[in-house]
Amino acid sequence: MDNITHLVPVTKSQCAIKLDPFQFNYYEQSCIEIHSPDGDHLESIGYDTQKQIQEEQTTQLQEQIVLLQSLCEKITQEVELPAQAIAGLGDLLFRVRGFVEKQG
Repeated sequence: MDNITHLVPVTKSQCAIKLDPFQFNYYEQSCIEIHSPDGDHLESIGYDTQKQIQEEQTTQLQEQIVLLQSLCEKITQEVELPAQAIAGLGDLLFRVRGFVEKQG
């Protein structure tokens, strides 16, 4: 790999890997596991980042659900929604469905 730099040139015990933009995007979107040539698991990278992203998305979804519930409680008569609002509600309900399926 071209992006590996040994921190201490005399020893091979430490090195730094500088990610290019594509590799960094991959790192943010997934988890990386390092295995030995024999297939033994050596290291996992990115699980903490993924967990944090998932927690933030869950919190955002919960806040949107509470807002939607509050808005629905305030509707006392027939309301005509614009197409953009209906599309937003559809997206939110799709995300809620995915969240519920993951929890179950």
